[in-house]
Amino acid sequence: MLFAWLFRRNRSTPVATAVPVLPVGVWPILPAAQLLQPHTPLITHIHKLCGVPDDYWRTLYQPLLDNFAAFVQQTPASEAHHHCAQGGMLTHSLQVMKLALESRKGKMLPPGAAAEDVNKQQHAWTFAIASAALLHDVGKPCSDQKLRLYNANGQDTHTYWQPLQGALQSGYYQVQFVRDRQYRTHELLPPLLARQLTPDAALSWLQQDFPGVFKAWLGYLSGQDEVAGVLGQIVTEADMQSVADDLSGSRPIHTQQIPTAKAKPLSQRLLTGLRHLLDEQLLTLNRPGAAGFFDGDSLWLVSKRVLDKLRNHLEKEGQTGIPSRNDRLMDELQQHGILTPTVAGQAIWNATVKAGTMEQSFTLLRIPASTLWADPAQFPKELEGTITPNAKDGEAKASKPPAPATMPATPAQTAVPEAVPASTANASTDAEQDAAASTSPRGDDDDLLPPTIQPSTPESPSPVAPALQQAVPIPAHQPATTTNTVPATKVCLPEATGNPDSDDTGERFLHWLSEGLRTGQHPVNTTEAFLHTVKEGVLLVSPRAFKLFAPDNWDYVQKRFTKLKLHKPAPNDSNIWLYHVRGEKKSGMVRGFLISNPLETLGVAYLPTPNKSLSLPNNLNGTPP
Repeated sequence: MLFAWLFRRNRSTPVATAVPVLPVGVWPILPAAQLLQPHTPLITHIHKLCGVPDDYWRTLYQPLLDNFAAFVQQTPASEAHHHCAQGGMLTHSLQVMKLALESRKGKMLPPGAAAEDVNKQQHAWTFAIASAALLHDVGKPCSDQKLRLYNANGQDTHTYWQPLQGALQSGYYQVQFVRDRQYRTHELLPPLLARQLTPDAALSWLQQDFPGVFKAWLGYLSGQDEVAGVLGQIVTEADMQSVADDLSGSRPIHTQQIPTAKAKPLSQRLLTGLRHLLDEQLLTLNRPGAAGFFDGDSLWLVSKRVLDKLRNHLEKEGQTGIPSRNDRLMDELQQHGILTPTVAGQAIWNATVKAGTMEQSFTLLRIPASTLWADPAQFPKELEGTITPNAKDGEAKASKPPAPATMPATPAQTAVPEAVPASTANASTDAEQDAAASTSPRGDDDDLLPPTIQPSTPESPSPVAPALQQAVPIPAHQPATTTNTVPATKVCLPEATGNPDSDDTGERFLHWLSEGLRTGQHPVNTTEAFLHTVKEGVLLVSPRAFKLFAPDNWDYVQKRFTKLKLHKPAPNDSNIWLYHVRGEKKSGMVRGFLISNPLETLGVAYLPTPNKSLSLPNNLNGTPP
């Protein structure tokens, strides 16, 4: 009897179902929790940026994230552009959400409103910005892709997902790209899908209690920029930054594409075509009338001539989708980090080439030789002469230096600012102490959140610092949470900031700062500069900058500038940040104000890449912003 009972028990034990053998590129439909788990640190940071208690997070934000993750699954954000890897859509959307919330923090919304209205609406604006950022590309799985369905046994059902009927439920799927898609249709779909993915409590809260915020939110999702206003600007800039971060990463785009992707990235096609023209000597180098010059490190190509020839070559090969405008080709090459930009972030270098009896000025594109050829043995012969960029573009480059006396300063020498010894770096002036920001906790404002939720604790949200009522910035450099260097973003030239006719000395100083930077009168990232780009923004060296503006009254100017609240306070409750300076012969500390939104604050369209000689010593300042 005992053996019979054991036999029956063993027979009833379920046998684990084997995972079916699936075709390449067929992925399982996963629950939201499993899809979001790899992004836990990022979501934790987003939670902190939202500044709401856990009860509100669980009712407003978490359902939105769960619904979105379940909807997009592991689809890529594109076939051959940014975030084209498996899961790229979710990664990109969460990054845009984070970047938009970072940009929102410190902004008083709606612009120009009374302090009471700003305080009342702050959580509504935060949720609207966060949800719009998350949903901005949600239409892509509907218009740019189609998902072929497989059942639980891995068998092809020969059917496709109908996204307007809801998220995928079980089984497997394969992402296929629509070849005859209607361009930009995905931008029209978010309003249709937002109702499906956004929690009812959040929609009711926005629509009933904050109609102005709700209108801006709908305006952005509908593609109406004039209605979206500042909300649309914040999300658009965050989207651009996320794209730039991904395209400038260390992994080439074509190595990230999913198995079913057939399109080859334009940047790779341009690079392959250029390499072919050079290897076949269809572009001549290092002589009068040549198409380019090689200095031993970089290839300097005559811009229009080379781009025209490259386009003609690709078109003769029968390739499609090649832009007809040279500026579009340059944008593609620069966006993917193939071109070396000028210190102003531009693709075109103005330079003079001297070789033998030839001395001629050119507009050139600069490409590192290692980008074109992995083996240095394939490098072309080096120019016997010099390539000297204009002063505004960068340092002179001597391929074969004629004599030490004429050698230009090395980048390491010109990039190191004047530093103070580390032992005296913590000493602050009376003016700096007077200008130190004071912080006070905000009172409980749980009543500003949706009335449908009752928090378990009277926890207050994170305080939102006041700021100027200006257009939303394009972050020049993100906080030091990534090892990638983000190339300068190209935008339309803004107006100078500050007011030269203002009674406020701080406003007049700001205008002097902005105008000098825009016109090139204020150097950046050089030994004599008082402005240095860093990963966290721009460092305004103090008191040097203020003494140059008003030698006899600099401390008062610094106080008035501090009152504008354009800088980011240091973690030690001071306005002054300390940066470690490392040069070839000496090192020390430099102090100054950190401007975390420099493009907006200083009214410039470009900023050079961060000064590698400056770094943030965490032991002095605390955690980087």
